[in-house]
Amino acid sequence: MSSRWSRNRRDSQGLRAGRSRSIRGIVLRSFIILARKTDLASNRGLLTRFIAGSLLLSHGTRKDVWAAVLFDDEVLVSFEGWAMRNVRPDEQSLSGILRAGLRKAEEGKKPRVLQGVSAKRADIADLAPRLPGRRFFFDGPGSTHGIGADISVVFCCKGIDHGVSDWLKSSGFDPLRLGARRLTADQAAVIVNNAIDRSQP
Repeated sequence: MSSRWSRNRRDSQGLRAGRSRSIRGIVLRSFIILARKTDLASNRGLLTRFIAGSLLLSHGTRKDVWAAVLFDDEVLVSFEGWAMRNVRPDEQSLSGILRAGLRKAEEGKKPRVLQGVSAKRADIADLAPRLPGRRFFFDGPGSTHGIGADISVVFCCKGIDHGVSDWLKSSGFDPLRLGARRLTADQAAVIVNNAIDRSQP
């Protein structure tokens, strides 16, 4: 992992911020979680709760959110809140969507998984400069002020490690610290959404 992140750090120096797939004026919150393919078995609940907590409301979908899972820094399965249809919030359904996305990307098939859900090959070095708004990475307990609606946050499935955090800092991401105790990525995503909701008129 450390060698991969070191390579991405070198590669990213020559990247230009290309046209973001996000729709400015609609997408104000971008949440991405870094995971391994094996986490679909060992941490399936956390990944599906992260997607649900990032995107779903009791009465529908957050239209101003883009959320994604980046597997092994190779495959990105993304969910567009403004475009999603027929995505159920339960663990079995969401994990099935993630598996289908992984399979499509690995087999080189068309990216569409469902309406508003797509999968493609990607890595963090390419994604980082394209994420809109102020950019953070979740860094554990503490307090961070000035979180606005126009925000992008990177989470790690099993907590941030030094190699990842160092690379993100060098790429313009600030640490985001929340709460008095250790939070999982799915819990932190819900807290960020709630904090932004409360700050809006």
